[in-house]
Amino acid sequence: MIAMQYMIRLAGDYDLDLLRERVARRKPLFDNVEGLVHKAYLFNAEQAIYAPFYVWQSDDAARGYLTSDLFGDLVETFGRPRVRCWGVLACDGNPKAGEPQLAIKETDTIAAEDSLSELCRVEVARNREAMNDAGACFHLTGIDPDRWELMRYSIWCDASHVQNCDSDAVESFDILQVCKTG
Repeated sequence: MIAMQYMIRLAGDYDLDLLRERVARRKPLFDNVEGLVHKAYLFNAEQAIYAPFYVWQSDDAARGYLTSDLFGDLVETFGRPRVRCWGVLACDGNPKAGEPQLAIKETDTIAAEDSLSELCRVEVARNREAMNDAGACFHLTGIDPDRWELMRYSIWCDASHVQNCDSDAVESFDILQVCKTG
C-alpha cells in the first residue's frame, strides 16, 4: 500500500464555502475508485491548507490517479502540487467508530542507527493499540525511505480521544469529507 498527500496553501481571502462546494461535488467521483483504500479531504484553517490524504492499494493505482482527469482537474484549479508518498507499514480502520472529525499527521526522523525491523515491529503494535480506542476511526503508519521519516496518520471522532502525539512534528486537520471505498 502507498499513502499519498499533497498540501495546497490557499490565499488568505479564499472562500472556504467554495472549497466545501468543490469537495461535495468531487467526493462522489472518488467513491469506489478501484485501488483506493482511503481518501480524506482535510483542511487546516489556521494555516489555510487544503490537504487531501489518500491510501492506495498499489503503485499502479496511485500512478493511475496522478495521470487521471481527476488529478488533472486539481492541477487546473490549484496548480500542480508536490505529492508526498509513504510505504505503508500498518493500516487499520474501525467501522464501529463514530463520525470522523479530526485528522492528525505526525512525522519523526528515523535515525541512521535505528533498527528498521524493530521500528516496524514497534509501529505495527502501536498502530494496533491506537485502534483499541473507541474514538479512533483510522490509523496508518508509513515510512519515507528517501527522507528516512516515519509518518503516523490518524482520524478521530473528537479531539478528546487523540493519543500518543509525541512526534517531532504534529499537524492537525479538520475533516471535510471521507470517501467510501470498495
